[in-house]
Amino acid sequence: MLRSARALPVLAALLAAAPPALADDIDAQAARLAALRADVETLSSDLELEKEDLRGRLRAIEAQNVDLEVQIRREELRLERLLAEEQKQQALLDDAQGGDDLTPVVREGLDAFRASVRAGLPFKVEDRLASLDALDAKLTDRSLSAEQASARLWAFAEDERRLSRENALGRQVISLGGEELLVDTARLGMVALYYRTPEGAFGQAVPVGDGWTWQPLTGAAEAEQVSALFDALAKGVRVGFFTLPTPLAGAR
Repeated sequence: MLRSARALPVLAALLAAAPPALADDIDAQAARLAALRADVETLSSDLELEKEDLRGRLRAIEAQNVDLEVQIRREELRLERLLAEEQKQQALLDDAQGGDDLTPVVREGLDAFRASVRAGLPFKVEDRLASLDALDAKLTDRSLSAEQASARLWAFAEDERRLSRENALGRQVISLGGEELLVDTARLGMVALYYRTPEGAFGQAVPVGDGWTWQPLTGAAEAEQVSALFDALAKGVRVGFFTLPTPLAGAR
């Protein structure tokens, strides 16, 4: 009985001490749950922002795809016209032995190619037009026969088709900010043309009305995209997937 009497105070002390410790543990768990709940809410908010950003990028990519489809279709139509003109020139060469005067037909072909060059991507337009003018002059002064001029015009058509098939770097003079400036260019067939100034600024050719203009790229992301294209072409990469700024669909 004496041993039991001594144990009672100890047991009472333990029972008295238990409630505060239990309360502290509950408070700590509540605090942890509140912190976890706050973390979950923050993550949920961040996830929604990421989703919205992804939706925005997908919309931009869809708009870019539509724009590219329009440009590609425009270039396909141009190639169809070039092919028809090329076949016409070949037919003229085949019939040249008949002695007919081909001069009017060759001049018609020259005019058709001039219109195609002026309407197409502004890639070295003056140089390409100068080639046609030189051919026209030789036809006029009879330093070339109509048959020879027709053969040269056919070769010009082949060069135009080659431009449509290749992606390449180049250099040309463009009008930018009222000044004539020699820039590096990155050309994707005859669908898109980008430039890089000596200072490292980037831009692109944009259709406006019946012509073209050179538009600087002011966004850092777009400039980085075009810079990556220049780097890839410089390394010999001619095929791949690139995200690039494109002119507004239907601008022409």
